[in-house]
Amino acid sequence: MRGDVSGTVSWVIINKSDVRSYNDWHSQFGVSGGAGWYWTDHHKTQVEFAATTAASVYSSEPFVVGPQQQTFVTTVRSYESQRVSLTQLYQFRRNEWVHPFLGAGLDIVREQSSGRDDPIFWYDPIVRQSRLARDSVRYGTRSEIAARAVLTAGVKAYFSRKVFAVTDLRVAVSSHRAEDTQWRFGLGADF
Repeated sequence: MRGDVSGTVSWVIINKSDVRSYNDWHSQFGVSGGAGWYWTDHHKTQVEFAATTAASVYSSEPFVVGPQQQTFVTTVRSYESQRVSLTQLYQFRRNEWVHPFLGAGLDIVREQSSGRDDPIFWYDPIVRQSRLARDSVRYGTRSEIAARAVLTAGVKAYFSRKVFAVTDLRVAVSSHRAEDTQWRFGLGADF
């Protein structure tokens, strides 16, 4: 039995189909650090702390100005998240130079979001000018905490007896859809 520590950088793709209809997925940069404990040569429990950078999602929605006038409001929403993960991994082969692994676990995710609506202008055909229908609207920061199941598959490769590189693909799933996908690369050391 032994433990390890690792740090990764990741490309995170989040599902924002509730905000934007023409492109449901949006990219962010992420970092994580974690520690694991080998219970046997094949079973390992991993605890990780991760965070993503802020990313903005743009969308537009119809806005009715008058009885026969319609325009669009442009909306910008920004998202960032922090998470704690507890994952049980199964490592194929014994701790050799290169070996694949599979895992499943739980992510506790805290997502912060904020946003704004741009000002709304409309064209008045009587005076032949653009008019302001509504000033810009700012939305305060909102925080949500959610538990998500996570599945992972990856490869661990050793440079020496104690130093390794790791890469994996993680998918976090809520009760009705895939919430995010992460492709991670990192380094670690056994102790």
